[in-house]
Amino acid sequence: MDKNLKQILEEAKENILAHLKKIVTTNSFDYRTFGTDIEQYISEVLIDVFTGNGLIKSNNDYFLAPDKNYFPDFELKTKTPLALEFKSGNRSKLSKGKWGKCENSNNDMGTLRSWPDKLKKFGGENIYYVFVIYNFNNNIKEVLDVQIKPFYKFIGLNKDGMLKYREKDGNLRPKNFYESSPVKNFEQFVNLFKKTVIYRSKRIIKGHQLIVRKAEEEI
Repeated sequence: MDKNLKQILEEAKENILAHLKKIVTTNSFDYRTFGTDIEQYISEVLIDVFTGNGLIKSNNDYFLAPDKNYFPDFELKTKTPLALEFKSGNRSKLSKGKWGKCENSNNDMGTLRSWPDKLKKFGGENIYYVFVIYNFNNNIKEVLDVQIKPFYKFIGLNKDGMLKYREKDGNLRPKNFYESSPVKNFEQFVNLFKKTVIYRSKRIIKGHQLIVRKAEEEI
């Protein structure tokens, strides 16, 4: 990524954080929908920052996702398009009627099946996550941090050293909020991705073999 664009994203991060800290005190937000409700505000700040730095000169220079199924949430149509996807996580978690501390929001980071198309379209170094960390419970409503980094910096590893994912659908999962990223660069992500796809496939095959074996025993 161009050095100047990195500086612009740093400016955007600071502006988004300041803006969200302000609006959270003047608007009525619910912890259940906060992550979705703030997306329009994030987009507004990005448009303002990119416009101020000459990267947006007309509405044709960017594209906003029409719905939640579209990737990315914000596309900057520079010579090399930049994909910005919005994520958020609450440091508080409601469980059995009580609030407790949360270290990982378990966001959907895209399925193993969907990532090859995303990488083909944008390239591995041109997909960034805008990750908002907030703290909402019965007593507190505050925005703690905004992080803008390459997508792979937010993905965690499981106990077997593979990319962290959900077994049933292959959705990748994030690292803990303030844990150092276990994936240091895109090359490492690519290597882990290939290994994880094989790892998951073998687990699924093994699981189906056990189901078949049990069914045959009952016949």
